[in-house]
Amino acid sequence: MSEWLSRLPKWLRRSEARQAPLRVMDLLAERALEPMFQPMVDLRSGVLLGQEALVRAPRRLTDASVEALLEAATRERCLKNFELSCLELALTHWSTHGGKGQLFVNFSAQSLVQLQESDAAGMLLHLMHKHKVSPRRVGLDLAGYTRIPKIDVLLNALAPLREAGVSIALDNFKASENSMKVWGKVLPNVVKMAPRWTHNIAVDAENTRVVRSLVRLTRNHNALLVAKSVETEAELRTMASLGVDIAQGFFLGSPSPEPVRSLNLRARDILGTTTAVPSYPAPLVPPAAPLNPPVLETRFSLLS
Repeated sequence: MSEWLSRLPKWLRRSEARQAPLRVMDLLAERALEPMFQPMVDLRSGVLLGQEALVRAPRRLTDASVEALLEAATRERCLKNFELSCLELALTHWSTHGGKGQLFVNFSAQSLVQLQESDAAGMLLHLMHKHKVSPRRVGLDLAGYTRIPKIDVLLNALAPLREAGVSIALDNFKASENSMKVWGKVLPNVVKMAPRWTHNIAVDAENTRVVRSLVRLTRNHNALLVAKSVETEAELRTMASLGVDIAQGFFLGSPSPEPVRSLNLRARDILGTTTAVPSYPAPLVPPAAPLNPPVLETRFSLLS
């Protein structure tokens, strides 16, 4: 009995810690967030093109997913500071560990627009130069772009970044009418499909139809198409056969504390890569769009 009572205070502290609300400001003050990098692979050659930077909370916070961190930052009204801190954290570790190829970093359209009055592009470019990462080697994974009421403000914020050489990616693209409208305005360099289009792609006829249409649209508009959350051999083979340009996901490589140096063996075998040593290509910027590209209509008929 006495032994059980001696353990009670420690159990209560752990219970309180589990029940305490997640506080992003505390994590930022403690420098407790950790960057992770997940490889992005060219499906035609098996070459590592670069990595996407992710952020992880300390392991003691078992429920602190990226979504939970974003929700907490919004609740605490510190989303801008949180995203800027994550960006600098990714750039710092990328530079320190000699990251190669393209570095994709996440940033919400909401924060970019809110920062626009104080020169959003200038802030982001300053961080890149501070950590000696060329803007031409950076891709901006834009999230929440369909929730921006005035798209022109977002376009103004993106213009200096594009001029400096930053690639613009529409993240988690859902092939909805609102998403198509944003695509028609932003004309991104890269379109990252939402994970739903990857799951069961090998057996789901509807997903296959949509992905095939997205392949055609991205090629017509000189963009690159990325499949996210590729977790099985069947998904990887199907995406490659459909003509998707790039893939990322656990099957190709789990998030790592340091930039990944080589493609794993199972993915190399499927993609026919003969070497574990990657060759990093020129910055991941598609060729300039043709003078008169096909018009992006905002109807689902485009996805048929």
